[in-house]
Amino acid sequence: MPNTNADLITNHESAAYRRDALPRLLAMLRLRNSVLDLSMGTLRQVRITRIECFRFDSGLAEKLHPGSGSDYCCGLLKIYANTGAAGTAQFAIPRASLNGDLVMWANPFHRLKGLTLLEGFHYAQHKQEAWGPARFELLLTALMNVQANREPAAAGQENEQPQYVRDRAYLLRHTQTYVVF
Repeated sequence: MPNTNADLITNHESAAYRRDALPRLLAMLRLRNSVLDLSMGTLRQVRITRIECFRFDSGLAEKLHPGSGSDYCCGLLKIYANTGAAGTAQFAIPRASLNGDLVMWANPFHRLKGLTLLEGFHYAQHKQEAWGPARFELLLTALMNVQANREPAAAGQENEQPQYVRDRAYLLRHTQTYVVF
């Protein structure tokens, strides 16, 4: 006859573990909910104040995206918030999908100015199908980076960005097209 004592001990220990873990689990859930509430509150307070779209010249585009040549439009989307935070997202979009120039392609972003981050996320989701995946993902990345950089402690993360993002003069020298809203 097999020995079942090990099974009884395992079941007993797991029941005790669950009893001890339940209060910790509930505390973690309360903490998670309070963090989510804080994040939602922040998303409702942070407003988009300026949106910039840079199309890199061929030299910088080739340096950042080797082999992109004349088939791609490479650049940077930068979104500023009323808190001083900024979020960036790089892009390399096939010229065929631009359906015109960069100014026309970036034009829908102007409607985001003045919205809160939460409203910006909702607006992007609403326009996802009309915009297509490239523009939608680009905007979401920039908005998420604004959210990530909203705290003063995140200001040190800006130093982790490449030089061309931090150095505005360099960026403007190597920009073929510049759009600001």
